[in-house]
Amino acid sequence: MPQTQLIGLIGGMSWESSALYYRLINEAMQRRAGGHHNAESILVTLDFEPLLQAGAEGRWADVGGALVQAGQRLARAGAGFFLLTANTAHRFADEVEGGVGLPLLHIGTPTATALRTAGVRRAGLLGTRHVTQSPFYTDWYRDHHGIELVPPSAEDCAAIDAIIVDELTRGRVDPASRRRVLAVIDGMRLAGLQAVVVGCTELPLLLDGAAPPLACYDTTRLHAEAAVERALHGSP
Repeated sequence: MPQTQLIGLIGGMSWESSALYYRLINEAMQRRAGGHHNAESILVTLDFEPLLQAGAEGRWADVGGALVQAGQRLARAGAGFFLLTANTAHRFADEVEGGVGLPLLHIGTPTATALRTAGVRRAGLLGTRHVTQSPFYTDWYRDHHGIELVPPSAEDCAAIDAIIVDELTRGRVDPASRRRVLAVIDGMRLAGLQAVVVGCTELPLLLDGAAPPLACYDTTRLHAEAAVERALHGSP
């Protein structure tokens, strides 16, 4: 089963999630192609610290510009399409795709497809504060797929953001933080939501091996698997 397109990835947001993407993409390719096959890919890793500082200071144009430059490097290297390996980075999805000149495989597309297939129209949302408290992410799901995403309370949003930025992006997995996130998911279950979108590419590190009380749709895994499908078949 020959690969028809080179997978491009913009990573480093954080490198922990980039490493997870690399593993998931190659595991998916091996399942599909068998033998010793792995995915042909190219990764441009950005330095996360300056991006965090720019976001904290509201210098979003600097973040978008860094993503465009990284994507242009992927284009010059021959990538057929590319991924942003962070949900928060999709704030700049249209800008980056236009500036790079390559098709962007949006992280929300495979998750929305899975939700619609399962009949889910209203789900909880977990992620950084930029994902859960800014409209760009929830608006995209609503406008493109008719799916309503419901974030946690402001207190829970702040707690989860701290877990992601202060712990998971540094490779720290704290059992107490796992219990905290599972409690938030249980609250979403009690509120009558149908499922949860794990809208952070580091949160799977925390939820690995856990038994959430509500169906969780892992954007990282679904994105990686969709990338392999596109690489093999050359279509969205």
